[in-house]
Amino acid sequence: MTVVNAEALREVEIKAKQALEAQSISDAVPRHETDMVDGLILNRAMTRFGHRFYREFVAAYRDINGETDHAGLTIEEKATARSGSIITIYNNRRKVFITAVSPASRNIDEQAAAAASRINYILKQNKKQASWTQFLNPDLAADEF
Repeated sequence: MTVVNAEALREVEIKAKQALEAQSISDAVPRHETDMVDGLILNRAMTRFGHRFYREFVAAYRDINGETDHAGLTIEEKATARSGSIITIYNNRRKVFITAVSPASRNIDEQAAAAASRINYILKQNKKQASWTQFLNPDLAADEF
C-alpha cells in the first residue's frame, strides 16, 4: 500500500495543469507570427478512396520536400455516382487542382504523387509571383524602395 501525501498530489496536479496550458487549442488569433501552423494539409475526404488519395498525397508531398510556407491546403472530395469521386485541392480557399478518382482505377497513388508535384510547383510559382508583385505596385515611387 502506497501512501501519497497531499503536497505530492498537489504538485502532480499543478504539473498536469501546466502541461495542458502549454498545449494551446484556442481558436483565438495567434499572438505571434511563429504561433501559426505552416504546411497544414486538411483532409475533407468522405470515402476510403478519398482518404487513400489524401494519405498518398501527404506522403508524396513530404517526400519531395514540398513548400510549407503556404496558407494551408485542403483536400476536398465530392462523391459522384458516375465517375467515383472528384478531388479538389484548395490553397487559401482557392481551387488549385482538380482530379477524378475512380474506384475501378488502380492509379490512385500515381494521381496523388502527380498532384503533390503539381501543387508544389504552383505554390512555388505563387510565391515567386508575390515577390515580384510588390515591385509592380504603381503606388511605390522610385525613392520608396
